Amino acid sequence: MPARPPSSSRSGAGRSGGNGGADSPSAKPSSRGRPPREASSSDEDFAAPASGDDASDGPANPELYGDALPPRSRADETRVGAIPESRDDEPRRDDDDDNSEATRAGPPVQLLVLAGPDRGRKKRFQGVRMVVGRGKDCDFVLDDQSVSRRHLELVYSQSGVAMRDLGSISGTQVNDQRVDECILKHGDEIAIGKTRLRFVDEAEQIKELRVQAEAREAEEKREREEASKERDEARKAASSARGSDVDPNDPRLNEATNANYRVPEQLQAKNRENNKGKGAIAIPRTRPPPRAAAAESDSKVKLFIGLGGAVIVLLMLGLLFIPSKPPPPPPPDPSIERAKLLMQKARESVRADDYTAALGFVEEAEKLRPGVDEEGLGKAVAKEVEVRKVFQAARELMDAQNFDEARKILNAAPQGTAKSDDVRRKLEAELEEKDTAFRIAKMEEALTARDPDAARALLDRMPDVSKPAYSQRIQDLVAELAKESADDARRARAGRARAEELAKEERKRFIEEAFTDVERRFNGGDYQRAVLECDRVVEKYKADKDVRDRSRQLKTLIPQFQRTLDDAQKKLASNALESASKPLRRAAELYRQIGFQGSLGRTLDEQLASAALAAGQGALKKGDLAVAGSNFREALRLNPGDRRARDGLDELQKKVEELYMRAYIERDRDPSAAAMKFKIVIETAPEGSDTKRKAEMFLSELQP
Repeated sequence: MPARPPSSSRSGAGRSGGNGGADSPSAKPSSRGRPPREASSSDEDFAAPASGDDASDGPANPELYGDALPPRSRADETRVGAIPESRDDEPRRDDDDDNSEATRAGPPVQLLVLAGPDRGRKKRFQGVRMVVGRGKDCDFVLDDQSVSRRHLELVYSQSGVAMRDLGSISGTQVNDQRVDECILKHGDEIAIGKTRLRFVDEAEQIKELRVQAEAREAEEKREREEASKERDEARKAASSARGSDVDPNDPRLNEATNANYRVPEQLQAKNRENNKGKGAIAIPRTRPPPRAAAAESDSKVKLFIGLGGAVIVLLMLGLLFIPSKPPPPPPPDPSIERAKLLMQKARESVRADDYTAALGFVEEAEKLRPGVDEEGLGKAVAKEVEVRKVFQAARELMDAQNFDEARKILNAAPQGTAKSDDVRRKLEAELEEKDTAFRIAKMEEALTARDPDAARALLDRMPDVSKPAYSQRIQDLVAELAKESADDARRARAGRARAEELAKEERKRFIEEAFTDVERRFNGGDYQRAVLECDRVVEKYKADKDVRDRSRQLKTLIPQFQRTLDDAQKKLASNALESASKPLRRAAELYRQIGFQGSLGRTLDEQLASAALAAGQGALKKGDLAVAGSNFREALRLNPGDRRARDGLDELQKKVEELYMRAYIERDRDPSAAAMKFKIVIETAPEGSDTKRKAEMFLSELQP
């Protein structure tokens, strides 16, 4: 077997103990023919050597993988490796940090076990995902039985390492806080079951170590400087204690300074002999600077001053002996020339249309020479300046949209030159244009804001050409607002009516619910109990007036209905259908007033339809056409599919037509009898028929 290469500090430096060699007792082959296992378990890795003898490669820094672990006994390792047969059945852990020949592929992050059954183990990332648990298929298998089979997973990405709990029972805590998913940072501690892990980012840890090293170097440098200062101070204190009056920092003791003042060797030797044993250092005396050049310079200055004075005296004597001449004419007054020059500049400024500068020149010339402005240029320029100021003020007011005030000051402005009058006309035109545009904009704003009153106030000041159009728009706006107001009022009324209708319906439902027990008793035929239930309802809703009114109504109608219905049923039982129609009709009317819903109403309608048909047939036989017609129509209303009622109406129509013909024949001979027959025809004939229309016409002729 080839010799194993030396392991690095990360892959377990210091494993070459006495148990790893070929001569070790633990190197015996096992009974199953496997090579002997290493002294340390494959799940473990030690970051530092066990003793100083194995630290030839340099001491491993325990901070690189977290807290330093306590050293382990090599005797224990030997004992574990000496019994390979005792762990043959346990699967071998393949942590990448336990094998020096393992591939180091993966990000530079790892997990370190701080506490628990697997304390001291660590696991590096071999890919982008690592599953931690006690299951054999996990990437990092733990012996802690309180850990789930697949407890958590770590996923590496560019944004960091994400930790995700895989639905464990005991949960996962990061920095003593229960989490299901989070992004891990260097130094975070993960608690699962009884095991505590530390997340180590090697790049961040190297940065921390570098920062710590720099801090230590700075501290050592500071300590060295302080120690140097203390030594200097101690040396100075010692010199003072010896009574020396020489300062070591005196520049006279500096060799570079003394080099400029060389003393002959004889004087130095003599000086050394004189000061021998005195304990002081002799300082050579410096030579005073020469002053000959300064004295020479002073004598030259005095000489020049004397010569100058002599020349001046000679000049004065010469002037005294020169013959006198008539005095020259006085020089011209500079103020007059300056004033004339300023007036010329004022005229040039006027030609350049700079009246302010011209006024300044005139005023300055008058100060130098009063009356120089003989032409009255200053007054004209001042007037023009005033006019220009008025124009400027008008423009500012126009910019502020104060057109009335601008118009007022323009009208009050004095007359100026022809040029200023031209400016005034242009300014007035611009004022009217801007004023008109401003009023049109205001009118548009008022119309957009739907304010007819504001629009009417602006209409009088609009241009004449625009007044008709805006007047029509104002009228249209008023009509539109009136229509919208009417629509709003109608919608408001409809809303109120709808709200009232909803309130009535809600109130009706409330009343119906209040009398539910009464209705149930009534539809069951127990009319007396229904009346008693009305009293209970009143007792329950004492303060409700509608409930009390409804109760009184039912207590009156229910007994009447009962009596009428009993009378009708007796007649029906005796097969007197014609006579039963009246009580049945009354019972149906009372039932509608009571307002309950149920099968009793349908039964009454069926019985009433049969009774009405029988009554109609009987009335038709008797010749009472009006009664027959009302009964037949009622029967057909109650039972639209009753063929006998339709046949009865057809036969009735024939008789009505015969009665109409008799009335038509008798209208001249017996008008009263004909009128009576026409009335019967009108009551019996169907609505919209020709017979009824003709009968009404002839009746109106007979009875105007």
